[in-house]
Amino acid sequence: MKLTDNYISKIKHLDKNQFFSMPGVEGLTLQVYKFPSKSKTWFYQYRPKGKNPVRLKVGSYEELGINKAVTRAKKLSNDIFMGKDPYEVRKIFKGENTLGEQIIESYKSILTPVRYSPSTITTIKSIFGSYIFRKTKRTDIRELFNQLDNIQHVKVSSITNNQIRKFHQVIGARTPRQANSFVEYLRMFFNIWVDRGLTNNQPCIIKKEDKFEEKEYLDFLREDEIDRVRSILIQKDLKTGRFLESHYKKHKLSVVACSLIAYQIFSSRRTRSEASKIQWSMIQDGLVPTLKLEKTKTSKKNKKTDFAMGDDELDVIRTIKRDRLNNPKSKFYYPPEDPRFNYVFPSAAYGRNIGEGRTAKSLYLVDVDKTWKKVLLLAGIKRKLKHYATRHTHATQLLRATGNLKLVADTLGITIKQASKYSKTQHEDVIEGKNKAFKQEDKKTTLKNII
Repeated sequence: MKLTDNYISKIKHLDKNQFFSMPGVEGLTLQVYKFPSKSKTWFYQYRPKGKNPVRLKVGSYEELGINKAVTRAKKLSNDIFMGKDPYEVRKIFKGENTLGEQIIESYKSILTPVRYSPSTITTIKSIFGSYIFRKTKRTDIRELFNQLDNIQHVKVSSITNNQIRKFHQVIGARTPRQANSFVEYLRMFFNIWVDRGLTNNQPCIIKKEDKFEEKEYLDFLREDEIDRVRSILIQKDLKTGRFLESHYKKHKLSVVACSLIAYQIFSSRRTRSEASKIQWSMIQDGLVPTLKLEKTKTSKKNKKTDFAMGDDELDVIRTIKRDRLNNPKSKFYYPPEDPRFNYVFPSAAYGRNIGEGRTAKSLYLVDVDKTWKKVLLLAGIKRKLKHYATRHTHATQLLRATGNLKLVADTLGITIKQASKYSKTQHEDVIEGKNKAFKQEDKKTTLKNII
């Protein structure tokens, strides 16, 4: 019987090894190992003149499929006919890693905290884990596997540009941004492998015009929305100047999460990498109030880690300090022996059991999405607005108020080119401009007598 992929996939592993010869290709055999093994491997058998038969491993079925196994078997047959040593040919096959093997090795030697941030490492492993190693439970991703080659079992030098393009198109139909990232991260790995002499193959070249257009998220709170959101996030007791406890209880809001969101709107700081982990020692509340961060997402490029603090963000910090030191029930206070004592936005969940034998390890609050959505709902904002809009809101308002791109770039810790994306007009600006353009000043006109 002719061996087909459909036939081979249905072969069950029994209590003994099974052997299937490939019709039309003398010497090529598929061995299906006995249970509990799940391996199916191609072998090539021949008899050297005057010697006993020799059996050479060609490669696993998962790696080669049928066509490549047949090609290799024919090459072995031709080399033997030409007098070449088949063992040398086999070394070529065996000496090179598959893509999966090479990526796993590179996780240890390339994807290190010295080279990349923890978030970048997590992102790369997540994308490769889903689409190359197929370790995902998401049905929408698993449905794509039928359209894609299982390239984790393919030798690095055998990965083709067509295969990578197919991955790009199939992933892009679901998530365009992730499709571009998949190609870029894999291209980065292949470039390093080429530099290190591990391969001469670079299959991840896709022209810029062939990549998916990524629509950058730039939504923000309008002026009237900012006022409504602010009134919900920050409510003070007029007598004590501390947070008004009844307000947060009434609306079932976390005062720490509300303060963190307010601070982000007024400071433009990113959540997890900047705002959340601020410690009291980083704040210099003097003549020129300054926040000194250890690093930012872009500080490796622009070296900027010091940021001046405005009145609104200082007011949030000073209110927290007042509440922390004068309120026995304050959510911001922990005793000095508690490691959370040093953080401006401490996490109440630290040390708690979060299920499956795990405990919360973060000393500071990192997830405020639930509070953010509730605040938007209370403020009457019904459109879907990501929490990252706090940063866009600050940048847009700052640029509108000053018209100074360099100031926006310095405040956010980005380049002027990156800051220019906030140079967009709002409806209010258009209306104001139109009114100014055609505004007619009141002038007294005197009718002259016509003689």
